[in-house]
Amino acid sequence: MGSVGGVRGGWIAEIKYFYMRQSLSPLSAEAQALWHYLMYRANAAFWQMPLILQTAEIAGAVKLSESSFKRARKALEEGGYLIVEAQGGRRQSHYYLMSCFTPGKVLEPARILKDADEKDACEKKI
Repeated sequence: MGSVGGVRGGWIAEIKYFYMRQSLSPLSAEAQALWHYLMYRANAAFWQMPLILQTAEIAGAVKLSESSFKRARKALEEGGYLIVEAQGGRRQSHYYLMSCFTPGKVLEPARILKDADEKDACEKKI
């Protein structure tokens, strides 16, 4: 796995690069909260995309009205943080988190999990 500026990819790098992007083009607090919740859900799903989630579940988790949630989701889409495939009606949407560390790429379990395994191996050597 390569590095950018001495930083390797992985969950922590994604968060670091998310905040680096915020200094250049800040998102609303609602959009930031939504991004963090989706990262949490992606981790819980072992980084398997798409995340298949109900609007009401996500909005409730980040304490947003449905209209505020939709504005935050649109901001993430427009900013290149997220791809959403709506399934129509009240059906669950499909969410693909985009990498902040490697812009233009969907977060992949192989990269995220490989970095975690390498970190575990380094800690065992210590």
